[in-house]
Amino acid sequence: MRKNLPEYALIAEIISAFAIILSLFFVGFQLRDTATATRSATANASIASISDWYSGMGQSGQVSANFLNAMETPDELTREEWFQFVMNFHAAMLNFQNSFYLVEEGTLDHEIRDSLTAVIFAVKHLPGFQRYWEQRKPIFFPEFQVYIEDIMASAEVNSEGLYRGEKRAED
Repeated sequence: MRKNLPEYALIAEIISAFAIILSLFFVGFQLRDTATATRSATANASIASISDWYSGMGQSGQVSANFLNAMETPDELTREEWFQFVMNFHAAMLNFQNSFYLVEEGTLDHEIRDSLTAVIFAVKHLPGFQRYWEQRKPIFFPEFQVYIEDIMASAEVNSEGLYRGEKRAED
């Protein structure tokens, strides 16, 4: 039996439909793998960024001392020391804001953001943080401002002694 052109066209359309369906499944699997890779890379970058900040803080005695003094007794700092603290702490806060937005858009797992913002629970009651936040709050995005304000209004404190005003070795 001989087939005519319309029959061949119909067979070609059926084969094309199957090929399209197969390619859609393939694209779906690739998107899922890409999303997983993106989430992993984002989590790694967020953690690496804040780890670099902590490492920088810990490797300089002068920076660490200035940071601790700024948190505990900001009024005793010189203008230059306060400026150094603000620039240093602002770098960390930008990391926190970034993690907040990455969670909001679904790129970063909320547990990573919560781990990072536990730092804010640790310092929210300190005079230096409160002064910093009042001065710098307008620079942050409104949604992040609300997030930080909610943390500050919370009764939860997570300091584990680091910022509780214990006597330092040189005191």
